[in-house]
Amino acid sequence: MFSATLAGCKSVHYDLVFLLDASSSVGKEDFEKVRQWVSNLVETFEIGPDKTRVGVVRYSDRPTTEFDLGKHKTRQEIKEAARKIQYYGGNTNTGDALRYITTYSFSKEAGGRLSDQTVKKVAILLTDGRSQDFVLDPATAAHQAGIRIFAVGVGEALKEELDEIASEPKSAHVFHVSDYNAIDKIRGKLRRRLCES
Repeated sequence: MFSATLAGCKSVHYDLVFLLDASSSVGKEDFEKVRQWVSNLVETFEIGPDKTRVGVVRYSDRPTTEFDLGKHKTRQEIKEAARKIQYYGGNTNTGDALRYITTYSFSKEAGGRLSDQTVKKVAILLTDGRSQDFVLDPATAAHQAGIRIFAVGVGEALKEELDEIASEPKSAHVFHVSDYNAIDKIRGKLRRRLCES
């Protein structure tokens, strides 16, 4: 089973953007777990300019690109960059962050491969709280732009909000875990869902 799913990941190439909540509720210590989680998830993919590209955006009051899709060419470079993602604190403006990835993070300037229909656009959003702005419209715009969104909620994250953010079918794209120690437990499941499509 395992090798088959990984084969699925090898045959499909992604423009994959992690959208990470770096608001005050997360805290420095838990954000370290987030960095490690991103680094671990990257192991799944065949990384390369013509294979899977990975970008990271963190957000609190406003979204900020940590590194663009086109920036790192190897898995090792991405893993190293993931370990250095900055933590800031601040509010949780998830809607704004969704708007940002839709307009910018998958764009050609950011290294997105819009002209290549075989490349799948995927965003993995990780948040631990209620958004301080509305998420439904920006999420709908992202879905219409062809971005498949997985919503991972930790602790206090709202199920209704995760449902608004995630792609259909919701059951396959929404994850909820009790705390940051548990995010690693869903890595395998997330990987399978991503590679099955």
